[in-house]
Amino acid sequence: MTSAKRHTYRSAGEQLLKAAVLAVLLCIGQQASATITSISGSDELLSIDLPEGFVVTDAEQDGSAFLLENTVVPVSAAVRLYGAGTCSAADAAISDVLGRFKARGETESFSWRGQDCAISSFSASIGGLVSGYALAAERPQGKGFVVLLTWTPAQYARDCTNFMLSFLDSLNIDWGSFYAPGPVTEYVYPSGGDAVPVTLSIDGKTIRSELRENDAEAAEGLIEREYKVLCYYQQSKLWQEAWQRYYRMIFRDSFHRLQRASFDIYNALAPYCTDDTDLAQKLLTWTQGFSYERQQTASDFASLPSMLLGGGSDCDSRSLLLGVLLRSMNMDTVMFVSAEFSHALAGFVSTHPGHSFTVGDQEFLMGETTASGVTWGMIAQDMDDQSKWISVEFP
Repeated sequence: MTSAKRHTYRSAGEQLLKAAVLAVLLCIGQQASATITSISGSDELLSIDLPEGFVVTDAEQDGSAFLLENTVVPVSAAVRLYGAGTCSAADAAISDVLGRFKARGETESFSWRGQDCAISSFSASIGGLVSGYALAAERPQGKGFVVLLTWTPAQYARDCTNFMLSFLDSLNIDWGSFYAPGPVTEYVYPSGGDAVPVTLSIDGKTIRSELRENDAEAAEGLIEREYKVLCYYQQSKLWQEAWQRYYRMIFRDSFHRLQRASFDIYNALAPYCTDDTDLAQKLLTWTQGFSYERQQTASDFASLPSMLLGGGSDCDSRSLLLGVLLRSMNMDTVMFVSAEFSHALAGFVSTHPGHSFTVGDQEFLMGETTASGVTWGMIAQDMDDQSKWISVEFP
């Protein structure tokens, strides 16, 4: 992991910027009626899986606008809800916000989750020159629009672009959002396109499925962006939480891409399995047979679509692949990563005996993906200390 830069940016000029931005948000707030219930919790439908270190510095009393500042990276953000009937379209919502900032930028419209969305890059002079991005998304069932803005002092714009885009990409507007690429990824890599055939050999059965033609490229693009975000936290006390978010973002992006493959695998194997653990064992054995390969990328993480296409992999990508497939098959899964052991394990809930780690009120059998012949519930004795493992929970 490359070294991360830590910036000090709480200057008097940026305090002026904060005050000016809040004034704009309060003005907008007079027009809106909806409220946001959460900006970070993964258990709310309208939410943001925030990059670590954001704190709410101001908010409207009715909860319809928030101003945030990051304590690790010199990035600020705002969240604004427009009530039903307030704006005619997503691009109109962005134009309204940017107009109040006297910001300059271009806006493009697109569709995400079947809803009208728009994205813009902008620059503004408010307490100093800033650069940033804005995203607007229509809320389901005609509930209005949510607008996210994020910006940084102009001198940090190049370094902070991935961080700002990650913030926008972590928006959820409905339950399905937790299992689908985010809006920025959808804008850059639109879903659809031609199908790419996939042939898998699992437990002696040939399983035919498919991916979309840009799935591997899109997944790899997200992984590299999120790895750059993760690097900011190398020297931060929030490094564990940032690591967990890194894998959650990959899980979210990959789940929908692998949904057809998950369906086809389940239909081919489940009729011949005694229970979920039997099915999970067939998949664990399958991943143990993958070729080991370091990735020639900064993240050194193999995208899950590329693995289905025959690419090499390592322990963390294999463990996450199992997490996605088993979760898609309605099993509770988790992933364990360890900085001390430089290793990753899969985990899933089973009634079968075996070694398990406790997460919340559930016991997860451990799955070792890099040693052939190892079954669920077996772990190397020198790694049998849960305090040295970080659990990555999935929706």
